[in-house]
Formats: sequence, structure tokens, C-alpha cells
Amino acid sequence: MKQTARKMIRPATVARSADDYALDDQPGFLLRVALKTHTAFLTAGMIEGLTAPQFSTLAKLLEVGPCSQNHLGRLIHYDSATITGVINRLKIRGLIESVVDPLDRRRVAIDLTERGRVVAADAIVRIREISRETFSALTTAEREALVALLKKVIRR
Repeated sequence: MKQTARKMIRPATVARSADDYALDDQPGFLLRVALKTHTAFLTAGMIEGLTAPQFSTLAKLLEVGPCSQNHLGRLIHYDSATITGVINRLKIRGLIESVVDPLDRRRVAIDLTERGRVVAADAIVRIREISRETFSALTTAEREALVALLKKVIRR
């Protein structure tokens, strides 16, 4: 007796009721897929082989200046283990360094090296290009609305 492969049947359009669940219409699923798309562009086009966490770390340090590792992790929403690994890798690459607080020698801050400042500035130029590519289907107003909506979800 010969078995045949089962064909997948996909209805062109299915009428849905309010109680139906369609994964493709769920914000969480769409956020994950959008992030995956953006990450693919970032991975392919970011300078110096920076990862998204490494870029975020450099960009935030360029924005706020020296700060504690703990505070930096909170600013970019990384847990202690993640930020520790990122900082260690960036230190090895000579992009960041630990500096003693001149006002309180017991405190140590994380700061960009001179090379780190150059790389961070160049990476920001590149991420603007990557973001334009990722969000090219959106108008400026739509992109601004997306950013506002995402901030609203994050800050609730």
C-alpha cells in the first residue's frame, strides 16, 4: 500500500470571529518578527562587528558619560549578567575602560576610551542607515507613531 504525502490546504481567506486567534495579528509576535528583521540588518551592516548589546552600551555611554556598571545596565535594560559580559568584551577590544571616580575613590565607573568614542560615533551613523532600511516601508509620521507607541508599552 502506497502512502501519499499530505497536502497542506491553506484557505485564501477565512472569515474570523472576534474570538478567533490569529498569530499573525498578535502584537507580541509581530514585535518579535520585526526585531528579528532589524537584528538581521544590524548584524549584516554594523561596523566593527558590534552586536546590538555592544552598540547599545557604547551609544548610551556616549550619551550619558561615565557611570557605574549597574546604572548602565539599568539604562539599557540589561540584567547584571548580560551587562557584565558585554562590558568585558568591550574592554578586551579597547573600547571602554573602568575609571575611578575622582570625588569618591571607592567608586568605579565605566567610560569610553578615545577609540571607543570614535567607534560609537561611527556606529551611530551606521545604525541610522540600518534603521532607515529596516523601517523604509513607514512614513516619517508612521515611524514617529511607532516609537511613541512602543515607549507607551514599555513605560506602563
